[in-house]
Amino acid sequence: MRLFRRQFVVARLPVFVVAAWLVVAVCTAAFPGRLASEAARRPAMTLPASAESSRVAQEAGGPAGGPPVVIVWEATSAGRLDKKAAQRVLGGLPRSVGSPGAVTASADGRALVCVVTLADADDARLGPSLERVRKIAGSLPDSEARLAGPAAGQADLETSFEGIDGKLLVIALAAVAAILFLVHRSVLLPLVVAASGVVALTLCSAVLYALRSRGLLTVDGQVQGILSVLVIGATTDYGLLLLARYHEHAPEMSAPAAMRTAWRASWAPITASAATVACAMVALLLSALPANHSLALAGAVAMACCVLAALTFVPAAVLLGPRAMFWPRTPHSGRSGGRGWSLVTAVVERHARPVWTVGCALLAGCAALVVLLAPGGLPLGDALTAQAPSVRAQSALAAHFPAGIGSPAVVVADGDAARMRQRVEKTPGVARTEVVTTRPRTTLAATLDSAPDSERAQETIARLRAAMAGRAQVGGYPAQVYDMQQAAERDRTRVLPAVLVIVLLLLLGLLRSLALPVVLVVVAVANFLAALGISAAIFDLAFGSAATEPSLVLFSFVFLIALGVDYNIFLMHRVRRESLLAGQRIGTLRGLRATGNAISSAGVVLAVTFATLTVMPLRYLAQIGIIVAVGVLLDTLFVRPFLVPAFTLDMGAWLWWPTKPAAGPRLGGVGEQRSQPEMARA
Repeated sequence: MRLFRRQFVVARLPVFVVAAWLVVAVCTAAFPGRLASEAARRPAMTLPASAESSRVAQEAGGPAGGPPVVIVWEATSAGRLDKKAAQRVLGGLPRSVGSPGAVTASADGRALVCVVTLADADDARLGPSLERVRKIAGSLPDSEARLAGPAAGQADLETSFEGIDGKLLVIALAAVAAILFLVHRSVLLPLVVAASGVVALTLCSAVLYALRSRGLLTVDGQVQGILSVLVIGATTDYGLLLLARYHEHAPEMSAPAAMRTAWRASWAPITASAATVACAMVALLLSALPANHSLALAGAVAMACCVLAALTFVPAAVLLGPRAMFWPRTPHSGRSGGRGWSLVTAVVERHARPVWTVGCALLAGCAALVVLLAPGGLPLGDALTAQAPSVRAQSALAAHFPAGIGSPAVVVADGDAARMRQRVEKTPGVARTEVVTTRPRTTLAATLDSAPDSERAQETIARLRAAMAGRAQVGGYPAQVYDMQQAAERDRTRVLPAVLVIVLLLLLGLLRSLALPVVLVVVAVANFLAALGISAAIFDLAFGSAATEPSLVLFSFVFLIALGVDYNIFLMHRVRRESLLAGQRIGTLRGLRATGNAISSAGVVLAVTFATLTVMPLRYLAQIGIIVAVGVLLDTLFVRPFLVPAFTLDMGAWLWWPTKPAAGPRLGGVGEQRSQPEMARA
């Protein structure tokens, strides 16, 4: 009776697992939308309290309330605009909305400008407040009113992210389903694998929302977009790799036995792969920017959800209908890899040294294009589309006034106010300076002659700090942008080495070798540099410039090193097992042929998933999507099938030291069938 109950539970286990996931999906279905709504209201720029601009903000404070918005009027008729009339119009602005400053006229009288400090710093009320300001400012006759400044830019960012999470999810899932259909030629299987990504995403969103509610992390629109494609792509990849192993055993075993065998052979490399990505993202905790800390924690949660869905939902769903799942095709042994992989293995075996030497030369040539990249920062006007209202308003502002008006640099100093003002005004790039207060310390507002988030403004801040060194501190919005760029550059020297060390340690534990993990890490770095160079050329062609944010290199490095090593983990984990049975040469070629289709299709899926980031409204996110997609394709279609196995064959058994795979025959044994005990051990 006890045996009967046990067999009944085991037979019904897939039903229980799928039912449990469906309950989880229903209970967490609303959380991706909730998290996206919260993320759209979160400013992307946060600085540590130790930054100079943060200290100035804490000491000098600023106008009470929310961020400033700059109203720019341009004349629509032949006459000059009336400054007093504009001031009277702004007198109708309720105090509950904002406090207007003095109206300033341009030299030709064809434009007016006024800085309004919003009364409320709540992001949820930013849109309605700006709409009220826009409506009142638009009542000035014979003029067109536009809104510029930090508040208007933030509002445009929020608007651009509205509804983008749903669009991104639909595009990513459609791309995944289409590729899976082309690869497996089945109707239900693509839906099951795509569904695994959906349930992983809903669970991940629910966990992140709970952590956000407890104040443990904040999620902005950029983090939301990156995590969405990462969860969909990684879960799909792991599901595909598990199913590939199932395909090998399905023709020779019952469906439950084949799935158990596939699960036992796959869980270790899948878990190691996810741990590599998670630990690489945890290295972002070394960053000086608080926003990166949130991404580190969110990334670890995301990878845990990916592994859980891939190792439970996918096998359970397949076992509910193992024949119908692959209809109209039937599972066949994928051990041979097909004619294409027979050709690849033949080329790699016969020309191992030319393959990896030419491959290294090609990677070096692509990496040389990195000089095109300009990671000096993207002004808001370049980050958003040219049609964004705040971008057009900033252009109108720069045409008639100093571009930095409304977002001055704030200088806090001890000493005579007149002398400090004179020193600040002499700094190149400062258009004008005014004294804000002299108690308890002298505070000056320095209006720059360039947009506050431009590269020229950053150079002005650097000169201003050099001129005031030891005498004053420089803050304000332009200084915040400068500190952000400096922190991102310093992060590269901290996080990048940490990621390499973490990945290397994980590979040492998985492959039980000292030399091979070092080789794989070096290859991953070369692949990253090549992808960065190719992407820089694409940016120059597609956007007219290869300018980008400094943090782009950091994020791209974390993703590409971790994801690139992922595929080599699957390859070399299989190669190691095969080599212990048949020797290194035969084991390498067998491992390449056995994993070729699965890893290649998984890589294409992941690349296409990340490429969907190009639909995001920020150029920065589109650039991340392009770099990761190029890097994954380069690794999947070139580095992993050619360069790594060719180097492994050419270098010999010392790569596996201190383990020693047995010597084996040449290619003649690659295609032969193994005995059942051998297959069970593999």
